[in-house]
Amino acid sequence: MKKKRLAFVDYWSHQSTRSGDFLREIFLEKFEITDFWWKEKNKIPLEELNKFDYIFFFHVMFPHQILRRLKNKKLMWAPMYDSLNFRNSFFRSIFWKQISNLGIKVLKFSEKISDNIKDEKIDSLKLNYYLKPNIISSFKNQTKLNIFFWDRGRIKLEEWLHLFNKNDINEILYFPKPDPGQKIDKANIKNILKKYNLKIVEKNFMPKNEFISIMEKYNVFIAPRKKEGIGISIVEAISRGIYIVGYNDSTMNEYILNNKIGFIFNKETKDKINLDDVINNYDFRNANAKINHDKWQEDKKKIIPLLEKDTLNVKKTHFFPLFFLDDIKFFLKKLFKFNFNYYFKK
Repeated sequence: MKKKRLAFVDYWSHQSTRSGDFLREIFLEKFEITDFWWKEKNKIPLEELNKFDYIFFFHVMFPHQILRRLKNKKLMWAPMYDSLNFRNSFFRSIFWKQISNLGIKVLKFSEKISDNIKDEKIDSLKLNYYLKPNIISSFKNQTKLNIFFWDRGRIKLEEWLHLFNKNDINEILYFPKPDPGQKIDKANIKNILKKYNLKIVEKNFMPKNEFISIMEKYNVFIAPRKKEGIGISIVEAISRGIYIVGYNDSTMNEYILNNKIGFIFNKETKDKINLDDVINNYDFRNANAKINHDKWQEDKKKIIPLLEKDTLNVKKTHFFPLFFLDDIKFFLKKLFKFNFNYYFKK
């Protein structure tokens, strides 16, 4: 049976990280996939996208003014919570009304997406992504903490280091590779080097196989951002029974449900991480990962039926004045080239 064709629209940076490949594997069961890697200010190939009946957006989302040029398509989007930035609730409301108006189905990898959507009539599916557990048996021989921190410029060392008792720490592996637009205070790192057994990874990029190899040696992983859309590195760590330390926001506080799995903190946190919670609960974390992976295996079967489902016809005339206001804003931003990233091939 010939497969249907699916356009998979993704950010250019994911070509190296392959963050969306777990979804590609799901869609490959029924679709022939063509990837479209988009970068801000690159031209959007609307003519090419219009050749597909099914279009999936991973992280990327184009404005309503562009998407309405895609005629009679079945559209699905996996938004990332950490990228949803609205000036206020008014603009947030307009945005989700536009998503509803276009009949875009939504995969929600965070409860915060549900909070954003509120009562808008949108076909959606709540999911928690888990990998098959692969617990490292050597962890059970570790009596101290070996910590891995990938510094992406979103959380500073001093924001979490005080959560540990210094005598509990054997080693900290530090990988300074900030996200685009972020910076790292290198002078502060030198001061910390003097106080802790801190080893620095001097690389611009860490391949996935090397990242996984590191996971096998370190029993504590510091979630590198204060907000995540999914948190693929967190999912990898959980699958290996590693203790997660994360900021109290999504998705960290959706994966870390108790102190046996990990530790949630914010700037007011005074408590210390209990060494026993880390080194005596590998079996608990393994069981937790297995239960949630089994649930993911069932839940992911709902993704393709949702995409293929007939699109909700949500066309409410009282939306249109709001859309007209947004059209004016879009036109002015394009005219004056103010924070405007969307161009398309004619």
